Amino acid sequence: MSVRVLLALHFHQPVGNFDSVFRDAVRLCYAPLLDRFERHPGVRAAFHLSGCLLEWLEEHDRPLLDRVFRLVASGRVEPLGGAFYEPILPIIPRADALDQIERLAAYWQKRGGVRPGGAWIAERVWEPSLAECLAEAGVRYTILDDQHLRFAGLLDERFSGAFVTERASRAIAFLPSDFQLRYLIPFRPLEVLRQHFRELAGQGREWVLTYGDDAEKFGLWPRTHRWVFEEGWLDGFLSMLEEEAGPVRSSSPGAYLDEGAPARRVYVPNASYTEMLEWALPAASVPAYARTRAAALKEAPAEEVRAFVRGSLWDMFLARYPEADQLHKHVLWSSRRARALHAAAPGRAEAITAVLRAQCNCPYWHGLFGGLYFPHLRHGAYQSLLRADALLAQADEGRVRVEVEDLDGDLEKEVVVRSATTQAFFRPSDAGALVELDYLPCCFNIANVVSRWRERYHEGEDLTHHPAEGVSVVSPHERAVGVRAADLKGRHFDRLPLRSLRDFFCSRPPSPAALAGFSGMQLMQGRLERWEATGGGLRSEARLGPLTYVREVTMDASGELRAAWRPAVAGPDATGWLGTLLCLTLLARQSADRATVVRHDDAREVRGAPGDPIEAERVARLTLEDRAFGFALDITPVPAAHLVACPIETLQRSEDRLETTYQGTVFALCWALPPPGAPPPAPELRLAFRRLT
Repeated sequence: MSVRVLLALHFHQPVGNFDSVFRDAVRLCYAPLLDRFERHPGVRAAFHLSGCLLEWLEEHDRPLLDRVFRLVASGRVEPLGGAFYEPILPIIPRADALDQIERLAAYWQKRGGVRPGGAWIAERVWEPSLAECLAEAGVRYTILDDQHLRFAGLLDERFSGAFVTERASRAIAFLPSDFQLRYLIPFRPLEVLRQHFRELAGQGREWVLTYGDDAEKFGLWPRTHRWVFEEGWLDGFLSMLEEEAGPVRSSSPGAYLDEGAPARRVYVPNASYTEMLEWALPAASVPAYARTRAAALKEAPAEEVRAFVRGSLWDMFLARYPEADQLHKHVLWSSRRARALHAAAPGRAEAITAVLRAQCNCPYWHGLFGGLYFPHLRHGAYQSLLRADALLAQADEGRVRVEVEDLDGDLEKEVVVRSATTQAFFRPSDAGALVELDYLPCCFNIANVVSRWRERYHEGEDLTHHPAEGVSVVSPHERAVGVRAADLKGRHFDRLPLRSLRDFFCSRPPSPAALAGFSGMQLMQGRLERWEATGGGLRSEARLGPLTYVREVTMDASGELRAAWRPAVAGPDATGWLGTLLCLTLLARQSADRATVVRHDDAREVRGAPGDPIEAERVARLTLEDRAFGFALDITPVPAAHLVACPIETLQRSEDRLETTYQGTVFALCWALPPPGAPPPAPELRLAFRRLT
């Protein structure tokens, strides 16, 4: 009896990643991996290259692409399709999903001369309705995880061969990527792998196992390049697959399905791979999950535990991270607007492409890698998205639009105020806070800040699988990254999202250190008592500490945003300061081409880096200058305000370590309240973008 492995490798770099990372991926992983496959003509496999990577290679490394095309032309490599920009398919509109799949299929037809029969599903995030969508798109099969079958209630020790599911009689075949192989390849010695296949072959049955996983594990993941290439692991593995009398042979998934082997029918629930569903759990739930899993493993086989003890679902990332949800719902809003245009409308096709690019999944979640916590990935998505919005805003020249809509499906209305150059998104359900501020000429969301959320590993709950003992290379999934008490010293975690125009009351202005933890500050939170959209923005009434006031936010046709506070006559207890927060980012804590400029009311100017702490009195203007992206934001308080600022940094897990990342700066501007009986103040704040040359 024999073992056959259906090989499928997924090559991907996200929208917004640095060119240096793309180049390192080519140098350390993609090019040497192709070298080895070219040396072993007896090996068959499928390659999936995401559209994000294909676009970069088309511009920067056509020779590498040509090598892939030659392998495809030789019949040794089967191209895998999928959604072009690697979105999470169940969370985007059906029209976008079909468009994404068609774009990658059409690319391969044009450049490789063959239309893919299979489709890679980003992060193997599945829901039952995808079967009908994929079938409509002309997809014959996909690759999921064997965990999907366990969640369906199947308890096989290993899953062999092909499976089939359907929705509305539209069928799709799928191949389950084997959990054990994902931890063996390429992390265990070849002798261990050879013995594993020998034992399977000795069981007296034919095994057809699928290995579908990230190509980056072969050289780009920590400590893998030397092991896989320099020490010969991959050459040895591919040689093993070529041995005539060896314990295992390879095939591409499509070639196996062409043989007409019977497929086992199953209905797969909403699922992804085990680790993803664990990462999606709310941080506070992880200890209970870990206890439950550990207790179950004492009483039942691992296969049964994996079937009936599961984490959450991918969508929970959108509930856990309001920043990811805002990006996602903005994408949906822009997609609706773009597709509502007449098919021949100028800019429509370009706008749709930009929206699809912003659907790349990486900045929407966080697990083993930084993901959401990487500002450059979030900026990459927003930059693409705002290109679409800039095209859609061309008709708004000379006027301001105010839209009231439940954009995020939470039964609460949001308010979008936009001109031809500037967009502002407000949440009356969260104190009327400004959650996004976009400058369309430079495609930049200056409010693109992620809060300091508490993660599972901050409490020492870093879930791992297959504890690594005596192995040659440790998979990051097996590596627990410890958080010491010293790592958390002086760090703060946020209870509320870091959003702009969140008002506060305090007895005295905070220091930068106090601002970092909002110590001594009463922050406005919760649903506004009364609010209404106006012709130019949003008017609201609020209570904060001893204060009752009206706040009106308006935008003019130039895009200038103005916030005005009109407190009622204060009582005897209303002594202190009224202020508001601005949580903003220029993407770098310190850079020669980015700066803050504080101008005092006596015309003195002090320049600093975007992440420098600030404590200044009588500030007449604060300017954020970004010469990298070519714009400045002038923030003008009237009258002059007390200004305090501190950087916002997150501590998050990466593949094999903890990383500290600058997310932005919180600026607090505040005005002293007059003595009891004196006329109340009427402060204003103006925010105006301008181009830099």
